[in-house]
Amino acid sequence: MPAIWNKLLLTGSVSALALLGSTPGFAQDQVTEEAGEGEIVVTALRRDSTLQDTPAAITAFNAEAIENAGIDKAADFIGLTSNVQLIETQNAGNAFVIIRGITQNRNSEPSVAVVVDGVQQVNAAQFSQELFDIEQIEILKGPQGGLYGRNAIGGAIIINTKQPSDQFEGRVFAGVDNGFGYTLRAGISGPISDTLKFRLSGSYRDTNGYIPNTFLGEDADPLEDISLRGKLLWTPTDQLTVDLRASMSLLRTQALYYNIVADVNDTSLPVRVNNAGQNDRDIYNVSAKIDYKADWGSITSVTSYDTLSEILTGDAFNFLPIRESLFFALFGFDLNQSQFLDVEAISQDLRIQSNDDNAFTWSLGGYFIDTNRYISTGNMVDTGQGVFPVFRTPSTDPRNPQATFLADSQNNFAWAVYANIGYEFSEAFRVDASLRYDKDRRRNRTLTPTAFIPVVPGFPTGRTGEVRRETFDEWQPKFTLT
Repeated sequence: MPAIWNKLLLTGSVSALALLGSTPGFAQDQVTEEAGEGEIVVTALRRDSTLQDTPAAITAFNAEAIENAGIDKAADFIGLTSNVQLIETQNAGNAFVIIRGITQNRNSEPSVAVVVDGVQQVNAAQFSQELFDIEQIEILKGPQGGLYGRNAIGGAIIINTKQPSDQFEGRVFAGVDNGFGYTLRAGISGPISDTLKFRLSGSYRDTNGYIPNTFLGEDADPLEDISLRGKLLWTPTDQLTVDLRASMSLLRTQALYYNIVADVNDTSLPVRVNNAGQNDRDIYNVSAKIDYKADWGSITSVTSYDTLSEILTGDAFNFLPIRESLFFALFGFDLNQSQFLDVEAISQDLRIQSNDDNAFTWSLGGYFIDTNRYISTGNMVDTGQGVFPVFRTPSTDPRNPQATFLADSQNNFAWAVYANIGYEFSEAFRVDASLRYDKDRRRNRTLTPTAFIPVVPGFPTGRTGEVRRETFDEWQPKFTLT
């Protein structure tokens, strides 16, 4: 009975389309399970190919497999994929993927490229979003720098959402969990005119949480998430397609509810932080994808604008009530903490390529991304009156006076050019080669006020406004025999 109550699904749908026979779409490392007719077509190598004929270790899930497996967040498909792990700790945005042991540091850029509808995500904090109205997920294992650049040393994850439909259709989903909580999802799609189609979808999730905080007498992990996505697909001619997309994700939850234990396998200790804290994350994206197809091949342009803002607060080490904490025992006071992250990015990818069904295939393109990032983090004296968020300036609130504060801004401009060629000598033998050149200019400015800059004897001391610059560049080749 608990397993049933844990996820009671109430699902209804109405569609003007008949159900289409399809592959169940679950594949592990190039092994396709087929039902009836059809094969999974993957795009992770920037060309369409069946999963069985793709020269890479790929796990893929199509729409039917996603629904059957109950995949509605990143952890679900990661858990079904070998040699891939997801680390989620501290806060909702601090989630990063480990593929074949390649990991990353907290608050750093990802080591796995995540591409949603042709747009490469710019920040690891974007990864842990609700998955809804998804057409296909592909996990490509191993270094993919030749295809996706500097953030793909571990691999790539390709997520494609559903396209607007030719006929009107709609779908509604409702779920209940033992948080107590519930989930609502809905979508509608169809034609506006002969050349214009739309798709609107959304997800709302609200739960009281599952982890009790015995000190505060409430759950430590309540969550509210609202996500919306809209698409317009315009096809004025058989050769030209314009795909306009916009999305938003607003998350409200808590963070920093840790337990410090001697045995990591001991999960019996309850959470006992005295500050419930907060974790608010807002993500917005708009993008435009333009495809032009000719007899010789195609030209594709993808332009994207992304913003991400996240504030989190909560207890500080060692995450116990004030009078039981380590700092109180040593210094007579306890600490809490706050971190603020604000990221804005614009990117452009332009690619020219041949038709995929030729024996000789080729593609070449260019990419740039301009990112502005601000982060502040610090500790405040915990007076027992709560923890209050700190954004760009240190706290002056007497209820939560600032003890430490660090802040910096970053401006990163990166560009790349890349080319790929392939030749299929026969159905049994194919050769592919790719080469990519990336150049990355980084500029970091210290924004920590002078009064909060740490002074450590024997080590150089920074200064407010100090700027550090560095430029990195790299050739990334890849050669494959299949």
